[in-house]
Amino acid sequence: MSKNEFQKKLKTEKINTGEYIIVVDYLTDEPLVMGCTQQNEVWKIYETKQRGGHFIIKELADEYAAFDYFYQLLLSRHNYLIQS
Repeated sequence: MSKNEFQKKLKTEKINTGEYIIVVDYLTDEPLVMGCTQQNEVWKIYETKQRGGHFIIKELADEYAAFDYFYQLLLSRHNYLIQS
């Protein structure tokens, strides 16, 4: 899915991400962020922890593949949180 489709789907489905904030326009080192952004023609899915600093979960060349992967990652977190 595209970035716009992802953002619409995230709003309509009300996915619970717990403490995490979702960022899709830039890479940040702010604490508790899950994000997807493009740098140098590569889409990077990343996460930050409580004390900040980011780590890359996955890099993909295609926007649609990146946001599909990112959505599935958030959905699995959502499912984990509602089962807890």
